Amino acid sequence: MMLSGAQTTALDDLRRLSSSESVVVVGDTVLDADLVVRVSLNTTAFEYVEGGLQVETREQLFIVVTPGFPWVPPQVHVAHHRWAGFPHVLQGSRLCLYLDPATEWNPLSGVAGFLGRLWDWFADAIANRFDPTTALYQPVGGVFHRTEGAPTVVVTNGLGDLGTGFRIASVALRPRTEHRVDLLAEGEDVPADGFRGVLVVLSDGLPYGGGLYLSDLAVAIRGQDSRKQRKQFLTAIAKAARGLPTDGHLHVLIAVPNRHLAGQAQFHLIGWRLPRSAVAKAVEATSRRHQPESPHHEDEPRVQWTYVDDVRTAVTTRRDRQRPVNWFEGKTVELWGCGALGSWIAEFLVRAGVATIILRDIGYVTAGLLVRQNFTELDLGRRKVDALADRLRAISDHVIVVERPGLAQAALQSAVDADVIIDCTVNTGVAVAIDEAQASGKLPIPVVQVATDNDSATLGILTVSTGSPAATTNAIDKALRETVANESTLSPYLAFWNRDSHPSLIPTLGCSVPTFHGAATDAGAIAAQAGSLAATALGRGVAAGYLFAAAQSPHAVPRLVAVPVDSDGTDRGMPSASDAPPRHRASRLVD
Repeated sequence: MMLSGAQTTALDDLRRLSSSESVVVVGDTVLDADLVVRVSLNTTAFEYVEGGLQVETREQLFIVVTPGFPWVPPQVHVAHHRWAGFPHVLQGSRLCLYLDPATEWNPLSGVAGFLGRLWDWFADAIANRFDPTTALYQPVGGVFHRTEGAPTVVVTNGLGDLGTGFRIASVALRPRTEHRVDLLAEGEDVPADGFRGVLVVLSDGLPYGGGLYLSDLAVAIRGQDSRKQRKQFLTAIAKAARGLPTDGHLHVLIAVPNRHLAGQAQFHLIGWRLPRSAVAKAVEATSRRHQPESPHHEDEPRVQWTYVDDVRTAVTTRRDRQRPVNWFEGKTVELWGCGALGSWIAEFLVRAGVATIILRDIGYVTAGLLVRQNFTELDLGRRKVDALADRLRAISDHVIVVERPGLAQAALQSAVDADVIIDCTVNTGVAVAIDEAQASGKLPIPVVQVATDNDSATLGILTVSTGSPAATTNAIDKALRETVANESTLSPYLAFWNRDSHPSLIPTLGCSVPTFHGAATDAGAIAAQAGSLAATALGRGVAAGYLFAAAQSPHAVPRLVAVPVDSDGTDRGMPSASDAPPRHRASRLVD
């Protein structure tokens, strides 16, 4: 097999850069299409720290340069298993030099960059500087287990306490789609469309991975525990298979402990499935195999590895944890107006983890709205609250969505059971009702109002009141108006109060209700900024008004203007740019 030009260059560079004191090229060969270079690494320059990687004075390494080089970094293997189970050692013998090659590997760095990375890997490993929490799939051999075409098993918090010792349990699963299977809560009955699977909790890791056959796992179980436990495992497999339909699959979920970590989160979950028709043959073949070195039976069926999407709260961190919008997590939000701004804000809130969202709108979905509102062709003719509710429930299994198609003002006639109201109606009657309720002390919860301009939908106005009768949304609106009137650079924002100066759009012939110009990209940008800014103010407990502009706005205005308002309703003055908070609202037209 001929080497590619890049592989030949890599070999030349390895020989040129080798040194008797550090890395020495011992030999090379070609296996299939891969260049394999044997090198000797001098480890005497590294400082050992207790708990670090145990190495010999010289370590023999095999550098594998694939035809994908330089776009794919070389791999490094060793011919022993002395480092099995150590962080960033895959399947007992392959070194994980790059957690994310897409960002950490630069093709332009070539062999020199690779050797530098290899040297740093050993320096950190020997000095015990690896963080086990960043060691990919550490307890399961450091490898990703997934078979193309197999479904994903989603695990929320249905496992309960996994304990510390070996055990086998029956679990309930339910298929959601062709691509998804859900693990149900411990003790939950199997639904009509569900089935039983097997949970295996191991007492030790799988440093070489989960294998390709049922017998691989069975041998591993025997290696760490007793023959009795192996028999218990095979019995559970056979029992679960008997309860499946003839065309069903046996699912096995394996919890593997990571001894480098503590608590319930120490378990890494992997899973596989076998067609029911193949289970008997797999069990029979497994009963004849007793050692890892024993060959597989020639007709033993392979398992299909199912990706386990483990979203247990004990092991996952929300990706928005440090962002302002995380304020909404676990909150109850009343959202008034499900149009150009409200439909997008609703989705952002659900993705931010709101516990309950109450939707209020009296409108219906029409074809023209699809230009910028978060609906689909299949929603035409439906009430907005119903269509949006279905979309939100499809985004999250956990959110509670309440549809209230009546007028928003009706909510103010009784105590509002919510953490915050977000008003996207741009409705004068709603604004008056809110102001009166706030001024009389009948609305003690925060209220957010947001709108966009008529001519471009790239300017936003936001008011955030905290429930004080003095700092109502109307008082904040007035403070914003005064700020704009006194600063010439802010004049385009006058459109929020002088709506007649900006012609509105008449979407259809006849007595069509005027609306504003703007696309989905514009409405989505304003909605996203409004959500983040509102969360920032709510998190600080600040009553404030914000003016802001999207990056694509044709208006030459400051991109963010913040006007905090004291509890007595007075403007505290314009903050500096470094202090500036969020931006806000828009003209009083429907969307």
